[in-house]
Amino acid sequence: MLKVDLRLLERKRRLSISHTVAADDPLWQQSQIRLAEPLQVDVDAQFAGRDVVVRGDVHSRVALPCRRCLAPLTVPLDEEFALVFRPGLTPVEAEEQEVYALPERGDELDLEPALLEQVVLSVPQYAMCSESCRGLCPQCGTNLNQTQCDCQADDLDPRWAALRKLRTQ
Repeated sequence: MLKVDLRLLERKRRLSISHTVAADDPLWQQSQIRLAEPLQVDVDAQFAGRDVVVRGDVHSRVALPCRRCLAPLTVPLDEEFALVFRPGLTPVEAEEQEVYALPERGDELDLEPALLEQVVLSVPQYAMCSESCRGLCPQCGTNLNQTQCDCQADDLDPRWAALRKLRTQ
């Protein structure tokens, strides 16, 4: 668990925390993310008035399918982030102000929900194995990077005829 001890932070005014989150941690079950290696998290927490500001970075590798041929690949995940936790806000008010609500009670600040959100936003939406990836055949599904299929282009959809005519003019 990645937590900031708020009493210790109040005494020291600044804390640095390094933490490793396992690739099979239950935290990732809430999302569609599959880490290829553990996530390394380094954060600095400090008070800014009544707010707690947490700056840090995450490093790992994420397992994704290629968007064209669906081949498995891993992409690096190196992201910096800054989080602001403000006291006295409801979750709705915090979302409107684009900050996180600081718990009113307790001596610890759990960073995992905010960390999960930052990682989800950092993962590339579409990854490709290479720029020259030819993808899959739309008729038979053959990976065109590995073999050439014998499929013929079927009759083209007549709804696109007007656009095709513009292209040939």
